[in-house]
Amino acid sequence: MKKAIALLTLAAASAMQVCAQISVQGYSLVYSSETPERAASLLTLTDEELSYCTGDFMSTENLERNWYYSPRQTSTWNKRMGTTAEEHALVHKPQDGHLHMLAVSTDGTPEGFITSGVNMRQGYKYGIFEIKAKCYPHESNFPAIWMMPVDQSDGWPNCGEIDIMEQIGTSSTVWSTVHLGARYDKPVGKTYEYSGNLEASDDWHIYSLQWTEKSLVFYCDGKRVFRYKKDSTLDFESNPDYEKWQFPYNKEFYVILDQALGMNTKWGAEEPDPEFTYEMDVEYVRIWQPTETNYIQELESPVARTYKIIRNNRLVIISGGKQYTPEGLLLK
Repeated sequence: MKKAIALLTLAAASAMQVCAQISVQGYSLVYSSETPERAASLLTLTDEELSYCTGDFMSTENLERNWYYSPRQTSTWNKRMGTTAEEHALVHKPQDGHLHMLAVSTDGTPEGFITSGVNMRQGYKYGIFEIKAKCYPHESNFPAIWMMPVDQSDGWPNCGEIDIMEQIGTSSTVWSTVHLGARYDKPVGKTYEYSGNLEASDDWHIYSLQWTEKSLVFYCDGKRVFRYKKDSTLDFESNPDYEKWQFPYNKEFYVILDQALGMNTKWGAEEPDPEFTYEMDVEYVRIWQPTETNYIQELESPVARTYKIIRNNRLVIISGGKQYTPEGLLLK
């Protein structure tokens, strides 16, 4: 009996670790798709933070207040999006606080699929973006959680793109990626790592992005997947375009959720299975932004893994529970 209890305890602990979150200390909640009651049962929030809990995933009516359906266009991810209210209802199922996003064949053929996607109406600049979701790998599967800028006047990829999570086909690998001018046809004289990946089980996971003015850090269940940072060694003064080509992440971006298919592309290139209902379930979307009195920002410093903290206009460096000056001197 004791052994059985121990095994159950270990299993419960493992399950809790699967969906680990990153710290949001120093941040305030500015959006949640959860109801205030649900959020209050899981988080310690102020009355103001609770006012940003929308219950968007409780019903179609609620969903359409802060999200709109991704329009059908010519890209791989959106070329099969629904175009009518009936098609949208077929593949978007907000229910009991979850958003079930589907891709289904309406005529039993690979060509007859309708896919799902929603774009957030509001954009945000900097913060922590946290999405709890579950994917179901299958041939041609291509779900994604990602972000695009409100202002796309520079065109893709120069305007920037942030891919928090992509899962491809039957693979259990999840990818985090950035797209920007320096990666393609706007060289800045250096190359960088633009993507990272992590093996993830076919279960619920929390996908997080911590975005500051200097870096994008991606996590899955609290484990860092990938980091892309602004290169402060570039000569921005002589080459002012270098900044927007190498780090176009200083403007508002909005969140996109989609359950797409990858037919005829290298991303999930297999023909989709008309017998299968493709699905990504989203339990919640939460967005946190730095508070005015406690702004946390990852930065380069002589002190390893440090954070810059501004409290009451006083600058200190926090590392390992100790406080330092910006020069790295320990404060007593």
